[in-house]
Formats: sequence, C-alpha cells, structure tokens
Amino acid sequence: MFFGSSTMDLNITIFLLIVAFVISLVVLAVTRLKLLSVMIFSILGNLVFLMDIFTRSELFDYYGIKWLGYFSLFIWPILNILLIYYFYKPKNKSKK
Repeated sequence: MFFGSSTMDLNITIFLLIVAFVISLVVLAVTRLKLLSVMIFSILGNLVFLMDIFTRSELFDYYGIKWLGYFSLFIWPILNILLIYYFYKPKNKSKK
C-alpha cells in the first residue's frame, strides 16, 4: 500500500478501519439511525480494502487472506448498494 511492508500495510488498514468505526459511532450518536451507521461503516470499510487492492498491496497474499480481496472487490460493493437501496427506499404509507 503506502510502504513496502505488509505489516505496515496491515497496521494502516486496521487504523483506518478503527477510524471508520469511530465515524459510524458518531453518526449513530447524532442520528440514532442504526442502519445508517452500519451503512457508513460498511462503505468506509470497503473503501479501506479497495484502497489496499488498487495500490497493489501484498497484504492479502502475505497473510493468506486473498479471499477478502476478492470479496471486497466483487461482493461487498453489491451489499453496499443493497444497503443504500434499503435505507432510501420509500416507505409504504397505509391509508386508514
């Protein structure tokens, strides 16, 4: 990623995931919307791993978590799109 060391890449990735978690906790505290908080953490977490993938980090090969790279590239964005759709879909208002 930023440095040639897989260990340093892992430390940066964990730090950025903690930052994403704190941001989602702040959103939860301010808005009290659990789904919005989960959605923000999911999107930011996915961006952290996508940054590792696109900077050609050897993190996934070195630690044997290549599956996480594929999951972050192909499956996780689809899950994020579904979360965004579920959060913003119009609610059916029943007429009484």
